[in-house]
Amino acid sequence: MHLADRLDLPEPYEARPYRGANDHAAMVAILIAAREHAGDAERPTVEQFDASYAHLTGCDPARDIAIVEVDGEPVAYSRASYSDTTDGRRDCVSFSPTSPGHLARALFDALGVGQEQHMQHWVDEVDRARFVAFAAHPGPDEPATGEAAWLEARGYEAVEWGANLVRPHLDDIADRPLPDGVDVRPVAPDQVRSILEAHWECFRGEWGFHEATPEDIDRTMADPLMDPSLWKIAWADDQVVGQVKTYINHEENESRGSLRGYTEEISVHRDWRNHGIAGALLAMSLRELHGRGMIEAALGVDTNNPGGAFHLYTGLGFVLQRYEAVYAKPAT
Repeated sequence: MHLADRLDLPEPYEARPYRGANDHAAMVAILIAAREHAGDAERPTVEQFDASYAHLTGCDPARDIAIVEVDGEPVAYSRASYSDTTDGRRDCVSFSPTSPGHLARALFDALGVGQEQHMQHWVDEVDRARFVAFAAHPGPDEPATGEAAWLEARGYEAVEWGANLVRPHLDDIADRPLPDGVDVRPVAPDQVRSILEAHWECFRGEWGFHEATPEDIDRTMADPLMDPSLWKIAWADDQVVGQVKTYINHEENESRGSLRGYTEEISVHRDWRNHGIAGALLAMSLRELHGRGMIEAALGVDTNNPGGAFHLYTGLGFVLQRYEAVYAKPAT
């Protein structure tokens, strides 16, 4: 059964199947509005959607994506997907960004319950599964509000925390040296895939880890914002031991009237952690952005990252902007 047929929506909302790339402009507009409402300034592009949705994993777009409309106008969309973690659990993930003018408990619950029903066949295939969803949150020490509170009312609990941080200027960037035996080299085209695979491997054994599929790597390689000339990759002989894969979304900057770069996809090989590699690469990345004419930088981080990343970034001048909670409940 198609996800759209599972959604028992309140009037005047109706769900229909996803129509491929023809829906991407409307989906991007919905996601941008939903993010802005949650305090997140990052703006995806239609080209990113085109690339990403051509390489989805754990999701069949012809069955697992629905567009929600009012009088033929898209106001929300729902995407159901799953991933199998290496600790033997299946995460069944609900994602339903909604235009702020239509964000209400009745619609939110209808979308969530319908997605859970749609994902039940994935649950039945395995011994252990859970439903997962995401929501903006005031913070780990604060009571839930809005969508987070609505999830909690349906039995979800916050199991992981993320944060968005911004460095409001690119002045006074500390010079942090790399350890002996480690250097940074320009990225050659034939190194890109192995660098992406090395990044993925750095998170083995951590929360929610699943093995990288060819589609996972292809999705990243197809991202139109990927710019290896901005990357800072640390090598020890012929091994990648750390990386920061910076990018600039020029379309976002033009629409926001800003000059922001993103220092994302930060990782260090577990054998090289606590040697100052991440801090050195991030400082280099910030100087690179300054040299490219940017005036601020942003990144996202798990606040309980075992490497203490949150404290590293705030120590480098990044300031907390918002929290997001990962919510989960057992699926039976």
